[in-house]
Amino acid sequence: MMLSRKWILAGAVFTIVAVVGLFLLNKSGWIQNRGKSDVEADSLDMIETVTPEIAALSENIHRNPKDHALYYARANAYYEFGNVKYALLDYQAAYQMDSTNANYALGFSDCLFDLNNAEGAIAVLEDYRLHDANNVDVLVTLAVDYFKLPKPEMQKSIALLDEAIKLDVQNPDAYFFKGMIFKESGDTARAISSFQTTVEVDPDFQEAYMQLGNLYAAQKNKLALQYYDDAIRLDSTDRQASYAKAKFYQDIGSLSQAIADYKAMIVKDPQDADAIYNLATIYYGIDSIATAYKYYELAIRQAPANAISYYGKGLCAEELKKRDEAISLYTQALNLDPDLQEAEKRLNILNAQ
Repeated sequence: MMLSRKWILAGAVFTIVAVVGLFLLNKSGWIQNRGKSDVEADSLDMIETVTPEIAALSENIHRNPKDHALYYARANAYYEFGNVKYALLDYQAAYQMDSTNANYALGFSDCLFDLNNAEGAIAVLEDYRLHDANNVDVLVTLAVDYFKLPKPEMQKSIALLDEAIKLDVQNPDAYFFKGMIFKESGDTARAISSFQTTVEVDPDFQEAYMQLGNLYAAQKNKLALQYYDDAIRLDSTDRQASYAKAKFYQDIGSLSQAIADYKAMIVKDPQDADAIYNLATIYYGIDSIATAYKYYELAIRQAPANAISYYGKGLCAEELKKRDEAISLYTQALNLDPDLQEAEKRLNILNAQ
């Protein structure tokens, strides 16, 4: 499946993309200006120089210009190389040669989507469905696309996912994306139910465990810990799950456990600015000002553009009777984030003294 190209599942927040660029009107008008300029030709030559795989595919295409499988293979290579524009042209070529191939349709659609053309991506998949209305991957991808239109068509998305589930009752992606749609529409109960079904169907679906953990964490329900542990079990190197678990302990007031978890994260990655900042905040909250000051300083070293760390260190400096330093820190925080009202308030108080 090619769904992963469209979804950044970590933290999974739906972003509604603007529809710009290419619009599909008919099959012959999908992409315009297929001829390459001199600059584009030079760019292609450079790509082929550093990627022998693409060079070999180009040579094979030159010898076999009607072999759609070669265009599809080169499109995948371009995509992996990070050149979506050239991948798009090859996916289009493959699909125009064989519009009954679901992989070609999905590749073409994904590239259009990556270029912020959700309506174009939908048009390709709707065109494919004229040949095959029951391809589950296409149904799920189409459901995602309809949801990510500027004006999301959620009912159409759910209907397509339900159709996919009827065809494949064990398809975890369909249940997962139903959960994401329910979550974004504010239906927490149905979102939880969909994510639970996802992990029943696929016990290794890590992001579904993360979503369950996040939903229960928002309710301050300790079931969140179970789901975060499941996510960590599947990938102990995944910082996201460990961070979410520590943050949950912090939010429910289990500070000793939160401190232990954040410190363990920092041991694994001494540059983890988020863990360092949260640790500083905990210490400030329990009046361990000198320790908090030290950790805010570490957070600033790792993320010097993060205004809130300067504000936190400024609070500590005030507590430690370092007035001039606090003024400097609040000023720096405001330079980085002029809307940080807390820093402005403290700065005004100190300047008035």
